[in-house]
Amino acid sequence: MDWSIVQRVLPAFLTGALNTIIYCVSAFPLALLFGMLLALMCSSRFVWLRVPARTYIEVIRGTPMIAQLFIIYYAFGAIFANLGFPSLINSLTAGIASLAINYAAYEAEVFRAGFLSVDRGQTEAALSLGLTSGQNFFRILLPQAFPFMIPPFVNDFIYMLKDSAIVSVIAGTELTSVLTYWVSRNGSNPIPLYAMAIVLYLLLSLPTSYVARTFERRLRAAL
Repeated sequence: MDWSIVQRVLPAFLTGALNTIIYCVSAFPLALLFGMLLALMCSSRFVWLRVPARTYIEVIRGTPMIAQLFIIYYAFGAIFANLGFPSLINSLTAGIASLAINYAAYEAEVFRAGFLSVDRGQTEAALSLGLTSGQNFFRILLPQAFPFMIPPFVNDFIYMLKDSAIVSVIAGTELTSVLTYWVSRNGSNPIPLYAMAIVLYLLLSLPTSYVARTFERRLRAAL
């Protein structure tokens, strides 16, 4: 087993790790925003809002992410190319879009569970005091529900760090695709490469968990 390969391929692995961060940091906020919108639509009394949101969530959660990625990259890529925007859908934008679209369905359920954790009497009291629905949401409902949402949000972000490997099937460059490339060229000595990938994934996920736990404790103490 030759560990000297680590020094030679480390720059490529660091570039792959950086690209993994770019995919996730770009996609996860979009998933949160879209997920919150879906959760609000699911809680609406209007059927024309509730049914499409519920249908979207079930369809996205019930189909493979790789199929969604292929639809975005190939089908929508062809549509935009015919419209005169051939470079709009590439491996980066398709990867970010597929991660955001897929995870939005899961974040919607996290938001919905968080909102249900707040006693309905507080919303009724806020409305009786003259607060608007928007004021009730941002001042009463969301601040109390958010601490309960942090752990599942962190879990999903860590899952996204690993699920971002799926963009390698459309020639996206991230940590797993770099690992696959170098393993194919050094098939007789793959263990140092796998070990380096594991270490880098841990370096990405463990600080995220630590920061989130610290933020959650401070937020709960402030409430």
